[in-house]
Amino acid sequence: MSDLYKKAEEDRQEREKQGDFFNVFNTIGLRTEEVRLHSAFIAELLNPQGKHGLSHLFLEAFLEMLESSGYLDFSNVSQDNKERYIGRLTETEGGRVDIIIEDGTHAVIIENKIYAEDQTNQMLRYYNYGKAEYKDGFKLIYLSLDGHEPSECSLGNEQFIYDCWSYDNDIVKWLEKCIRIADSEQKPLVKSVIIQYKELVKQITNTDMDKKYSKQLLNTMLKPENLIAVGKMLSVQDDWFEKVICKYIWEPLESFAKEKGMNFGVEYGVEYKNYNGKGFWMYKKEWKHYGIFVWTDRRKGWCDMYVGVSYFDYPDRRSERIFKKDYKNSKLECLNGCQDDDWPYGWEFLRDDIMNWNCYIIKEIVSGTVADYIKDKFEMILQEIEEKQLKMP
Repeated sequence: MSDLYKKAEEDRQEREKQGDFFNVFNTIGLRTEEVRLHSAFIAELLNPQGKHGLSHLFLEAFLEMLESSGYLDFSNVSQDNKERYIGRLTETEGGRVDIIIEDGTHAVIIENKIYAEDQTNQMLRYYNYGKAEYKDGFKLIYLSLDGHEPSECSLGNEQFIYDCWSYDNDIVKWLEKCIRIADSEQKPLVKSVIIQYKELVKQITNTDMDKKYSKQLLNTMLKPENLIAVGKMLSVQDDWFEKVICKYIWEPLESFAKEKGMNFGVEYGVEYKNYNGKGFWMYKKEWKHYGIFVWTDRRKGWCDMYVGVSYFDYPDRRSERIFKKDYKNSKLECLNGCQDDDWPYGWEFLRDDIMNWNCYIIKEIVSGTVADYIKDKFEMILQEIEEKQLKMP
């Protein structure tokens, strides 16, 4: 298996020299732009009046995957299908729908999540909109990179029907259908652009492993003499990956904290009221409650990792009011996420290619790329805290 990997790496380097990994969307900096690229591109393909010139064929392929052929009257589908304003934002209504395909009586409503967090009652608001506007029926889709469920916060703790779609499976399969359609209809430019977009999706979902290598690897694992050994290995894969995270991320960060004369901690799962998460933090002895974190809000796995400044120990409500006064107008410039009560000095996701810790980025983890990136970001945070003389009460 190691020999196969070595050969695959050599092939990848050769393909890189030949320009096989050139991607226009990466080049112009739209890789993870949820609204400007992903929602806009998908909505354009789904629009029967779109510039692709293929009428309803892409939309029809989409509905087939949704097992809803004939659901929409293609001749009446609205062109106002992305970022549609659906009314003043309240707890249970309004906001903007990422993608909506409707013919006046039926609709497909898509909430598109690349890296953004769920908003309070977001799916509930879209469900209520569909129920009020489309008496003959509507379908609600929660689209994410890996197909995970929306949070209880987004559902408003209500129960209703929706579909979970993923980029790495559903969207890739649909795009492959679109490529075949464009090819059969002799639209080479449309085909080329969709191929570029599909490759981008595979990159951001870490599913762009070479098919030849993947097939060879699978065949090796399926050889009769290897089956039992592979089975034993797979039975401990979760524990194995946790050990890898510990050895190549937590331990280097612990050493980094000690070099800075700071305390540190690792949390493998915490719940506080409606909050949950896990990760690593470090803090100076004189900091009473605040710490610098690398964290995820996911209960399972290590996905959507981000860094920021938050509480390493939850204060009581009385203290929390005091803290809000301390951090007012003190957001760190080195963090591009919003300032809020949970992340009083700001936060931001890790770099796109290393924000989801899984077997697809094992090379980046073991080589130290992930730990080094986090240490560099921690250095920037520490430096700005010192320069601005911010309070860390």
